Amino acid sequence: MERFLIIYRGASEPAERQEDRWTAWFDAMGGAVLDPGSLTQDSVEIPSRLIGPKASSSSLSGYSVLEALDFNAVVRMVQDCPIFDERGSVEIARLGRQSA
Repeated sequence: MERFLIIYRGASEPAERQEDRWTAWFDAMGGAVLDPGSLTQDSVEIPSRLIGPKASSSSLSGYSVLEALDFNAVVRMVQDCPIFDERGSVEIARLGRQSA
């Protein structure tokens, strides 16, 4: 099994989120959800050490960590993600293996 970072992008405002749909989606995946993560509301961007923070131009709206056999399996898992109903998208990244 491999671990995958799921990045949620471009979702609607938090007030429009359907929390019950998110809970049901996570519940349906069961033990594959290693960390349900969090949906974000605000973020700042720090472009370099010498320049202070500014409002982020990123569409980052949250993250989760899932476990699956491979990319194909995790893609099947996220196809029912509520973010799509909120006009958002997901990005999937394979995480490095944990040392024993």
